[in-house]
Amino acid sequence: MKIWISLACCVLSTVSLFAQKLPAGKAAVESLLRPNQAAKTVSPLRGGAPSVKLPALAASATAAVRSAVAPVASSPTKVAPAAAPQPLLSENEKAQLERVLEQRLAQAQAQVQAATLLQTEKHIKQSLVKVVGRATGELMGSGFVVRSGSGKLYAVVSYHVVGHTGNVVSLVMYDEAGHEIKYNGVVNAIGSYGLNALDAAIIELPSVAAEHARPLKVAANLPQPGGELVTWGTPYAVNGFARADELKVLHAEGFKIAMSSPDVSIDFNGLCGSPVLDQDGKVAGIYSGHDPEKGLVFAVPARKALEWLIGHYEQHLKGSIVFKLSGRNILTLNPGETVGWVRHFSADGVLLHKVYLPQYPEPFDPAHTEKLFSDVRTGDFLEFEIVRHRFLDRMISVEIS
Repeated sequence: MKIWISLACCVLSTVSLFAQKLPAGKAAVESLLRPNQAAKTVSPLRGGAPSVKLPALAASATAAVRSAVAPVASSPTKVAPAAAPQPLLSENEKAQLERVLEQRLAQAQAQVQAATLLQTEKHIKQSLVKVVGRATGELMGSGFVVRSGSGKLYAVVSYHVVGHTGNVVSLVMYDEAGHEIKYNGVVNAIGSYGLNALDAAIIELPSVAAEHARPLKVAANLPQPGGELVTWGTPYAVNGFARADELKVLHAEGFKIAMSSPDVSIDFNGLCGSPVLDQDGKVAGIYSGHDPEKGLVFAVPARKALEWLIGHYEQHLKGSIVFKLSGRNILTLNPGETVGWVRHFSADGVLLHKVYLPQYPEPFDPAHTEKLFSDVRTGDFLEFEIVRHRFLDRMISVEIS
């Protein structure tokens, strides 16, 4: 028995020494000696796995193996890029939608404008005036009502329709129910005749007119080129009031607003004195004439004209209209006076150019008379015809120095 025990110890000692010389054998022996731990399996993808030395492989194979055994934490998750969103509408569908939206917007704007015009038409009669012949009762021109800073009411009309100061004029106005109300008035203050003059006049209305008249407000500034204006008046061709639209401003300078219109005709006769309104319903100009051949309509700047006329009447001002040349005063006009022909002569008396100012359609401001002739030189002189109530009154010559 002792012999068998001794023999078994020798065998175990020999196995133990052999296992220590071979790592794999040692591990196997340890696993045998610890049967509970040997029964556990360890995933090669979890930390703490036994280090295994691999033989050399091709680069691609090595990379594949390394990626297979790399820890999860060190391998970021790759997310495929999201596909580009598909457009909801094609280009043609977008264009069609834009057209539909533009049409609906235009319709909405037209409805708003129509509603505004209806509201304006409802009250505009109480703001407008008809100028009629006292003897014949026939229509002569148009006009409108304003209120001055002093509280007085005035009918504003065209100078070339009613004539000089002191003339008696018959006016027709309307109350809210549309009934005619007639007044006889006296011309209180006047401008002068022509496109480049203050072709306007004022007639003070009786205090009872305040019971039915709706005075219009006057715009503070001149209209800008490209803007659209509208005028209301009593043309000869219409039995009542009419409106002319689409008056596009070409230029506004000096005493003149020039506008283009798509349908200027003789039907515009009788509109002189009408208010030319901006989009805020304020009076920008006083209608003074038109040119059917060129499709042009003209007006006097309302604020400039009314400040001058009412100022002369209420405050007894003595101010005059002054023509300037290069900043120097060369000509002074009194109420009722205007300039007819302007002639440009050379220093030796040769006529170079001439302009009939009452019909001159281009931009012109009396403060810059030099704009009439671009080639004026020192030694030349300008000759002015001074017209009073459309008749030649005197001649003035000014030398250019």
